[in-house]
Amino acid sequence: MSIRVLVGILFVVGFSIYAYRNYFTSLCALLFFTAVFKHPDMPRSVLGIPGLELWNVLLVNVTLAWLVQRRQEGLEWDVPRALKIAARFYLAVLFIAFLRMFIDPTHYYPFTRLEMSLDYIISPVKFLVPALILYDSARTRERATWAMTAIMVGYFFLSLQVVRYMGLHVYSGEELNKRGAKIIQNAVGYDRVDVAMMLAGSAWAMIALSRIAKTKWQWLLAWGGAAFILLSETLTGGRSGYLACGLVGLMLCLLRWRKYLPLIPVAGIAVVILFPGVRDRMLHGFSKESGNIVVEQDSSEITSGRMEIWPYVIKKIEQSPIVGYGRDAMVRTGLHDWLMLTLGEEFGHPHNAYLEILIDDGIIGFLCVIPLYWICLRKSLSVFRDRTDPVYEAAGGIACALLFALFVTGMGAQTLYPREDVIWMWSAVAIAVRLWVQREAEKEEVLDEEVIEESEYEGRTAEGVAAA
Repeated sequence: MSIRVLVGILFVVGFSIYAYRNYFTSLCALLFFTAVFKHPDMPRSVLGIPGLELWNVLLVNVTLAWLVQRRQEGLEWDVPRALKIAARFYLAVLFIAFLRMFIDPTHYYPFTRLEMSLDYIISPVKFLVPALILYDSARTRERATWAMTAIMVGYFFLSLQVVRYMGLHVYSGEELNKRGAKIIQNAVGYDRVDVAMMLAGSAWAMIALSRIAKTKWQWLLAWGGAAFILLSETLTGGRSGYLACGLVGLMLCLLRWRKYLPLIPVAGIAVVILFPGVRDRMLHGFSKESGNIVVEQDSSEITSGRMEIWPYVIKKIEQSPIVGYGRDAMVRTGLHDWLMLTLGEEFGHPHNAYLEILIDDGIIGFLCVIPLYWICLRKSLSVFRDRTDPVYEAAGGIACALLFALFVTGMGAQTLYPREDVIWMWSAVAIAVRLWVQREAEKEEVLDEEVIEESEYEGRTAEGVAAA
C-alpha cells in the first residue's frame, strides 16, 4: 500500500467519523477529495464490493449525517417550483433512458446489467447528491463561502496534478497532444478532454472567488490560482478547452467584468508566446498559403474526426427523432461498430453533448433536459449581476463560468448527463441557486415590512382624522 493510498484512507475515515458531528465540514472535504479520487492508485472497491470506492464511503456517511442533522437544524425544502419541475423531468429522462437500455441492451452492448446499473443510474444519481446537500445546507454566507472555497481548492489541486505530471516543458503541438492524452489519463485519472473542460471554466471561477477576498493576500492567492489553472489548461492540449476558456472569459466580462476585457487578448498573446505548442494545437488542420493568410486544410483534422461521424449520428437520429434509442445509443444501435469498420476509428460517443441527448432520448428528452440547465443559468446570472453583496457575485460567477464551459465544450465532446467531472459544477450551481432563493426571501420580507409600516401609517392617519 502506497503512502498516497494510506493518506486517502485516513482522510476518508477521519471525515466519515467527523461527519456525524459536522456534516457540512465533511461535505467540503468530499468536494476537495473529488480532485484525487480518480487517481489510478486509489482503490476502486472496498472489501471487494464493486463500486464501493473511497469517495462513495465518504459520500454515504456525509449523506446519513446530513439526514439526521438537517432535522435538528429544522431545515425545510424551499426549491423554486419551476426548478423542481425541471429537475423531475431531467431525472425522469435519466431513468427512462437507463430503463430502455436495461431492458434491451442488444447484442452490441458488451457489459453486464450490473455494470450498466452502476455506470448509468447509480453513479449519475450519486454525483448529484453533493449539490443537493449543498443547496439544503448552505443557507448562510459563511457556509456558502466555505463551500465555494472547497470547490476552487479542488480545481487548483487538479491543476497542480496536471502540471506535476506533464512538467513545465516547451512542447510542440504534436507532443502536447500525445503526452496530454496519455499522461493525464494515466496519472490523474480524468480524461484529458474532461480535464480541459473543467479547467477552462475554473480559471475564471477563481477570479470570481477573489471578489470575496477580505485581505490583499487572499486576493493575490485567488488571482495567482487563476493564473496557475490557466497554465495547467495549456498543458492539457485540449483545443475545446482553449476555446472555452476564451469564450467563458468573454461572456463573463461582457455580462459584468468589462474592466477585465483587456485581460483576454493579453493572456492569449502571453500563452502563444510562452507555449508555442498551444498555437500549434489551435492551428492543427490549417495551413498557410502565400502571405499570412490562413486557410482550412483538413476539416476532419480540425475537428478530430467529428465532422466525419456527425452526419452518420444525425442520420441515426432521424430514424427515431421523437424518443431516441435509450442510453448509450451509439453502441447499442451498432453505429459504433459500423463506424469502426467503415472509418477505422473508435467513436463510442457522438462527441457532441446535444447530439447525444437527441440520439438517446429524442426531441422529447432534449426538451426535458434543457430547461433544467436554462433555469440554473438564469438564476446564476441573476445572482452574478447583483451588486448588493460580493458573495452573490462570487457564487454566480463561479456557477456561470462552469456552466458556460460545459455548454461550449459540449459542442465537441462532454455530456449533459451527470458525471464525476461535473460534481463541482453542480455544487457551484446549487450554491448560486440557494443564494438566489435567500435573496428573494429577503426581498419579500422587506416588502412585507414596508406594507405593514404603510398600513400602520394609514391607520394612524385615519385615527387622527377621525379624532379631529
